[in-house]
Amino acid sequence: MIPSSLLETREFDVANYIETPADVAAYLKLAVAEGEGPEELASTLGDILRSKGGQRLPLEAFVGLLHGAGLEMRVSPV
Repeated sequence: MIPSSLLETREFDVANYIETPADVAAYLKLAVAEGEGPEELASTLGDILRSKGGQRLPLEAFVGLLHGAGLEMRVSPV
């Protein structure tokens, strides 16, 4: 058994486990199914961006992620 003083742990980060398009789709579907609000959905999208190694994603790639999860993006005036 390893002494606890020798164990190193790190904080859980879901972005470390989003690897495939199927992972992205499942994570987005879960967020939508849980009825998350705008702030939580923004956080979910941030997790996905971080899983891709950055803070920005081209619009086409973003729309592709949404479509892969069975979602669409609509723009309307506020």
